[in-house]
Amino acid sequence: MSIDQDKPVLLVLLDLSIAFDTVDHNVFFFRLKDMFNLSLSGNIVEWFQSYLEQSSQRVSIHGILSDIHVLLSGVPHGSVLGPLVFTMYTLPFGIIAQQHGVKYNLYTDDIKLYIYIYIYIYIYINTGS
Repeated sequence: MSIDQDKPVLLVLLDLSIAFDTVDHNVFFFRLKDMFNLSLSGNIVEWFQSYLEQSSQRVSIHGILSDIHVLLSGVPHGSVLGPLVFTMYTLPFGIIAQQHGVKYNLYTDDIKLYIYIYIYIYIYINTGS
């Protein structure tokens, strides 16, 4: 890594607040089908659907309960699968970063982006752009 060789690195740290609440179930299921070959995707998608599509919530204020609302996005907080689902959901982010020469690390709702600055300084000096 460049930092080990005393070369400058630009580091951007992103902490996505309420990240797990943003996982759109339909988008996640579509990405799952894309990630796995067709022979496996049916069982995997069905398993995740049974896990996520049964999610609902209600609010209690002074003992009065609201109606139950089915959740169309988000993963259960504190769940074992939550970090896995979010990482799989945000995988395209890493692919896009990689296509633009940005190195990255994803772990649940924390994203690290780093660019080796010397490459871009060299390009700018030699091409003027």
